[in-house]
Order: sequence, then structure tokens, then C-alpha cells
Amino acid sequence: MLLLGLLAALASAGANAGAALLEASAARRATRAATVVLHPMYLAGLALDIGGWVLTVLALRYMPIVAVQAIVAGQVGITVIASHWVFDTPLRRIDLVAAGANILGLALLVASASVDDAEVVPSTAGEVALVVTFLVLLAVSVPIAFRSKRAMLLSFLAGLAFGGTAVAVRMVDLRGSLGDMARTAALDPVIWALLGFAGLGLALYTVALGRGAVGPVVAVLAVTETLAPGLLGLVALGDSIRPGWTPWFVVGLVLALGGVVVLARSPAQASLSGDDGVAPPPLKRL
Repeated sequence: MLLLGLLAALASAGANAGAALLEASAARRATRAATVVLHPMYLAGLALDIGGWVLTVLALRYMPIVAVQAIVAGQVGITVIASHWVFDTPLRRIDLVAAGANILGLALLVASASVDDAEVVPSTAGEVALVVTFLVLLAVSVPIAFRSKRAMLLSFLAGLAFGGTAVAVRMVDLRGSLGDMARTAALDPVIWALLGFAGLGLALYTVALGRGAVGPVVAVLAVTETLAPGLLGLVALGDSIRPGWTPWFVVGLVLALGGVVVLARSPAQASLSGDDGVAPPPLKRL
């Protein structure tokens, strides 16, 4: 099952990177900003985003949260490299080094992940804690989103919210026929908390991007949504590391996230999003 989770996580990272490129392409081809969301490329990117989320959910059922989140965060590296080929965006030598470090770190994370199929046993206390956490985060985040101009703080809160979705996925317990699962989902507080975390994270991330440079915002989000739920998974949700592999796990996590942080601050990210103060780069090969 570890292999299935790994393939799903890698496919999710690729889907999310592809979505970013398609949505950027739509922004460059649309004649007016209002028409971007109706552009076929944007709609295709949105479909890839949804598919990537589904693949992430699948991966979270079979791999430790921290490994899945780190792999999915690797989409930043794919986007930077691919945008150079597609849009001719700037690519520094340190970006290539960071991409290599990210790949090596991810390999160490996957190698150190335990293959035990330990299931999370649903509990009332866990469900209550999840819902309360969402309500507290919502109560704290909404005033900050309206009043604060600190993009990094908003990105941090968005990372916590997206991390909450990862934890909720691990706690979901749907069994039986399709009808039984639908009825259970409609009444399951974990499902509603998952949807709440996802909506809150998306809203906060959107606001953060509007108030700060894309690179630092993406970097803070990637680190937060990886570490916060990942550590909780190791402590309380049955995730584990292979015996004797803890040092390699730590090294892999540092390399993977360090690579993401460097790549998130690459000029390619700012150029791709039009955040560098110059005209967006033209299409090169797309």
C-alpha cells in the first residue's frame, strides 16, 4: 500500500503543477481579467486541481502525513522548472540545486516511512478536538484576514487550515455500500470539519497572495501544512518511521522543505504570477 500512496502523492504534485501552468496560460491568453475563469485552459487547470486533491486524499490513507505533504509541496519545484521551459521564466543555478535537494529529501522521507497499515480508530474525543480546533482557527483567522496586512501570518494560518484537512482525511471512517457512505458522510462531523478547513485554507491563502509576494507566501504555506499535521500524525495518528531511520527522516525533511523554500522564492515564481512588477513572460512552447 505504501507504493500506492507514493504514486498517488507524486501524481498529485504533478497535477497541481500542471494546474498552475494551465491557469497561468489562461491568464496570459484571456483578453480581460473577468474572462480568465471561463478560459478552457483555466477550467482544465481547475479540473487538475480537483484531481490533485483527490489523489492527495488517497495518498494520505496509505502514507504518513508528513511524507505525503512534503511530496505534494514538491509541486513548487516542478512548477519552477516547467515554467522555465514553457514560459521562459528565469531559472537560477541555485534553483537547480534546490530541486536536487528536494528530490533527495523526498527519497529519504519515502525510504524512512513505515509500511505498517495501522488504521486510525475513530473516537468521539478526536472528533470533538478536530471540530473545536477548526472553530478556534476560524474565530482567530477571520478578524486577522479582514484587518491584518501581514501576508506571512495569513499564509501560516492557511497552512494550519490545509494541514487540518490532512488530519481530517486520516480520521474519516467510511465503510459499507455507497449509500451507507453517503449517509454517514452527511452526518459525520469529521467530513464537515474537513470541508471547513479546506474552505478556510483556500480563502486565507487567496487573501495572503493578494497582500504579499508569492514566493514567501508559498514557502510559509508549504512548511506549515507539512510540519503541523505531519508532527501530529507521528504523535497521535499512528504514523511511524522505520526503526533506525529517524536521523535520515529528519535530514530528508530538512532537504525537502529547504528545497521548496528556495524554489518558492525563485524569480520564476514571481514572474509566473506577474508578481515581479514586469509584464508576464510570453508563452515559449505552449
